[in-house]
Amino acid sequence: MLLFEYKDFLVAGFITTLRLSLAVVGGATLFAIVLTAGLSLRSPLLSRPCRLLVEVLRDIPLIVTVFLIYFVMPELGFSLDPFWSSTVAVSLWGGANGAYVIRAGLVAVPMGQREAATAFGLRGWRGLILIVLPQAMPVILPPYVGLVTAWVQATSLGAVVGANELLRSGQVIIEQTTISTGRSPAFLVYGFILVVYFVLCWLISCGGRVVERHFDKHRLPMRTGAAPSDVGVLSALGPVDGRT
Repeated sequence: MLLFEYKDFLVAGFITTLRLSLAVVGGATLFAIVLTAGLSLRSPLLSRPCRLLVEVLRDIPLIVTVFLIYFVMPELGFSLDPFWSSTVAVSLWGGANGAYVIRAGLVAVPMGQREAATAFGLRGWRGLILIVLPQAMPVILPPYVGLVTAWVQATSLGAVVGANELLRSGQVIIEQTTISTGRSPAFLVYGFILVVYFVLCWLISCGGRVVERHFDKHRLPMRTGAAPSDVGVLSALGPVDGRT
């Protein structure tokens, strides 16, 4: 069977796809956090450039960004191989989309939660990490997991600049087989690649649902005698001064 004959070549391409996916998810997430911080700045002089950058990166077709990074960066003195060109391009595009998702989740947390956190001495990053972020995660996670699957799929664009990932491996197999036998195995090879990407993205979605169920614990029912905006803070902090 053709796929078994080229199994080592396909496995090597799949491993590169995994490495590329991990690099993109890490890079896009880091970039999204930085852009979210920029968008959240109160000074328009600082937040507007971040907003403009986000809009530009979201509106430019991703394949154009890949070509720009791969062909333009060497002209600026930064030579990147196909792997890292693809990683940077998809990370920039993914981070711009992820920034709006993260910011929407943070904005969804009522202002009263931040005020209550401040009243309990949890200011700045402590209040954000301990109080605001856990309550924002149920809002952030569903669209963000969808974005992660889109980033993984977008790594296949590395094939257009020569990254030896799974799609590129499949293209090489099709070309060599067509030249040697006169028959194209495109349906078989591309069908196999489709199944691999489907399984990979399905596993990511399953993992995302597990994490979502964990953070859904922060969606607590209202307690009698507690103000709506203080429920999450009181629940997170537990007893105060020996009282529940």
